[in-house]
Amino acid sequence: MARLVTHAAGRLLEVVSDHDPRGMTVRTTSSDRTRLIGRSRSTQPLVIFIGAGGCVFCVLSGLGVGGRGSTWRRMSRPIALVGALVTMCCIACSTTPNVSKPPVSAPTPAKRDSAALPPARVWTVRRATGTWRYKVESNATVVLASDSTSPSAPIHSMAIYSLAIDSTSDSGYHIAGRVDSSTLSAGGRVPARPVDSTASAFSAHIDSLSGLTNVAMSGGERPTCAGGVTPFVAAGLTLLVSVPSRLQQGAVWHDSTSTTTCRGTVAVVSKLARTFQLADTTTWNGQSVLRVNVTSTSTIDGQGLASAAGDSIWVSGTGTSSGTLLLDPASMMPVSSTMTGNSAVTVRSRQTTLPFKQQVADTVTMLDHRVTTSEP
Repeated sequence: MARLVTHAAGRLLEVVSDHDPRGMTVRTTSSDRTRLIGRSRSTQPLVIFIGAGGCVFCVLSGLGVGGRGSTWRRMSRPIALVGALVTMCCIACSTTPNVSKPPVSAPTPAKRDSAALPPARVWTVRRATGTWRYKVESNATVVLASDSTSPSAPIHSMAIYSLAIDSTSDSGYHIAGRVDSSTLSAGGRVPARPVDSTASAFSAHIDSLSGLTNVAMSGGERPTCAGGVTPFVAAGLTLLVSVPSRLQQGAVWHDSTSTTTCRGTVAVVSKLARTFQLADTTTWNGQSVLRVNVTSTSTIDGQGLASAAGDSIWVSGTGTSSGTLLLDPASMMPVSSTMTGNSAVTVRSRQTTLPFKQQVADTVTMLDHRVTTSEP
């Protein structure tokens, strides 16, 4: 055995030592033991391994620390050095490795369609003054809903109308109309009506805000019920369409009318609500016109005396229809239309109730017109 220098024992640790004599001995024949605890170095390896991403991890295993007093004081500073080493390893591991990344390419701008959609067309409504003539045809099939064995009854009607439109001082238009001729044919169980050979004249007022108002019979003909018009006059009023002051492709607008129709002496209030949508433009007889989709709902309700004997009847019903309307953009008057629909009508008396179902197809054709002026 050989004694080391008596001063500054533990020369390799003298920087952090307290300079107290340790009295340690070293066996020169045993080089595999530490000078601190006398154990084999293989029991306290500093394990170093590389983790994912190139991080270096350090672990000091098998470090036995026991007892108190001077032995613990001798070990505290070497452990602090080892802890600092481990901390440096952890710091190195927590830092993102400087790995070169490929350059990020600039975002590719979105491709634009070279053929951009054209802007929607807009029309300023200009209702013209002048005269127009129309032919209106209606084909209906009526069946008694409560009797499946009853045959259907076809009804055909046709009327020729003349309309004269003049402007008024209140930004509206005065309408003077006339039913030039009308025919009605019926079959099956529906009783035939006499042909009305009298030309029926009527008047009304229309504007873009209130729609159709002030409907009345004119001339020498008297209605058969109070405040009402004939069925043919009521059908002719549907030729008049209320439109807003400006129209754009795809625009939707509405109008509604309430008319009292005389069915014999029974006054039947008919309410019609229509929805219009400007679809696109088309041509009619070589003329550019507006194609409008139309849907409508209708209700009827009335009560009156069916005979001189004082028998009262009640009439009620609902209906729906849809179709296409072609409008002249220069006058906002129809040039053609086709509508189909269904309705259910119930006629009641004190003795019986008769429910009817009806399918209807109506067509309108402009025969001629003469425009006087075109005003906004």
